[in-house]
Amino acid sequence: MDCIQIQGGCPLRGEVRIQGSKNAVLPILAACVLVPGVTVLKNCPDISDVACMCQLLRHVGARVDKQRDALIVDASAITSCHLPAEYVTRMRSSVILAGAMLGRCREIHLYYPGGCVIGDRPIDMHISALEQMGVQFTEEDGGLRARAVSLCGTKIDLPFPSVGATENVLLAAVLARGVTKICGCATEPEIVALCRFLQGAGARIGGVGTDCLTVEGVPRLSESCCLVEADRIVAGTYLLGVLSAGGDVFLRSALPGQLESVLQVARRMGAQISACRDGIRVERKGLLASPAEIRTAVYPGFPTDLQSPMLVALSQAQGACKLTETIFNGRLRMVGELNRMGAGIRVTGDSAYVCGPQKLIGCRVSARELRGGAALVLAGLCAQGSTEVSNRQFIDRGYEDIVRDLRDLGANIGVKT
Repeated sequence: MDCIQIQGGCPLRGEVRIQGSKNAVLPILAACVLVPGVTVLKNCPDISDVACMCQLLRHVGARVDKQRDALIVDASAITSCHLPAEYVTRMRSSVILAGAMLGRCREIHLYYPGGCVIGDRPIDMHISALEQMGVQFTEEDGGLRARAVSLCGTKIDLPFPSVGATENVLLAAVLARGVTKICGCATEPEIVALCRFLQGAGARIGGVGTDCLTVEGVPRLSESCCLVEADRIVAGTYLLGVLSAGGDVFLRSALPGQLESVLQVARRMGAQISACRDGIRVERKGLLASPAEIRTAVYPGFPTDLQSPMLVALSQAQGACKLTETIFNGRLRMVGELNRMGAGIRVTGDSAYVCGPQKLIGCRVSARELRGGAALVLAGLCAQGSTEVSNRQFIDRGYEDIVRDLRDLGANIGVKT
């Protein structure tokens, strides 16, 4: 399997275009099942998770074609309600097809979803919410079969603002009978993007952008075209790469309004940040200052997906910082790999204590999940000597080509087979 090889010590300079959003496009692709016709999605990221979702759509009978950065999905005919284990167990986002397939076919058979191992990620909340709409779940052939004679709108109070559960209920509610009110839902930009897509296809959704969505069921959705927004996590990763390795980079198409919590921390650390409608410029000169404390949180708080890359930047900052993970209880597992490079991070419970600046030394490390793998690449940028990051396939789940992007910014980076 290919690994990424980095020779550290090169600041990042120049411009990089931020790809389309992984977390936005996956639920929108699932929503295409609800449209008995053609949907065109532009600015789709060319990543393995998108390829996996496309294979799932093809398996249920949709036709999916690619034209440059666009995907054309024709879901005129859905011929199967069974999702193969081969793809479902590879990607957790496959679970959001449950709401879409129930909305279209009133039935689905799937296996428990897989994806990155970053702690407990149960789907009990999804099941409970869908059951309140009339869905019956039974265990069958090592998986789950869900059926609904009739999907009925109701009031659903989510005990936690789960992005996936919000998406599943939303997708099921669009073609359900009556009105569904989802309270305590997630407000991430990806939820807003999904709502806007569904509205463009004829769905009736109120409260978009708030923690209470109201969905009035409609009998049918229409064909539409959608532009996928820039990926805020990729933009945040490269921004933190500049903080870690130094330099001056313009993140073209990055959306500053979606990254405010990250930009606030970067400014506290001494980075120069300027934003405009075309993107974000980040510049680091000299030593960074520690922000003292960071807590991950649901949006608009500091994103859990940028916790691992932030640990790298903190290791290069002057002073001590406590970073607490509040979303996933296994996301600090990658600290061991960073410590092999000399990061000196101490973990107690769900908190990581970093005291910098630390002199990182390149070595061979292994990616075990998507964002932790990207963090190891960033660590290689500011380490002395050569770093090899194995298990590149995890990183390819969310980054079109992290090697290409960083090389274009001046990094000494390549792929070793």
